[in-house]
Amino acid sequence: MAEKFKTRLRVKEVYMSDPLSTKDEISTAQWGDKLPLTLRDDELLITEGEPEEDEVFSHENDTPEEVDFTGTGLTMTGSFIRATRSQMAALMGGTAEAQSYEHPATKLQLEKAFKVICQDESLVIIPRAQGYVNMNLSLGKGGISKFPFKFRLKKASADWDCDIKL
Repeated sequence: MAEKFKTRLRVKEVYMSDPLSTKDEISTAQWGDKLPLTLRDDELLITEGEPEEDEVFSHENDTPEEVDFTGTGLTMTGSFIRATRSQMAALMGGTAEAQSYEHPATKLQLEKAFKVICQDESLVIIPRAQGYVNMNLSLGKGGISKFPFKFRLKKASADWDCDIKL
């Protein structure tokens, strides 16, 4: 059985920038405004699925001669809450004005880098991720709108073999 990579991070702040292709770009990146915090105890969930197995058999043996494992990559999920109209436009596309937000009919696909500052002040850098943010509105008294997201972590570049820096 393959080992699963599952990390739960208590989030203090989350920032987004254009994708990073080198380690040196981490300190010079324009991280932008703080994103709305995640729901459920300010948690991000980063998981890795079971790898695909490709077994090579010999006609004499019942057990494989070799097994090749291909990873499925990491996925980051969570939810933004209490997003402003301009944050909604940045996360989901559309148009933000002073008192309104027009949501687009097409899904905005984002390719971004993320900087996560945890409650213990540690940093998590995701140099390149591709994904989307959904809208789940809760209108009415006491309703909190949340914006669930799912991002697939990708290799930073051909020269930097990294999908997450903890």
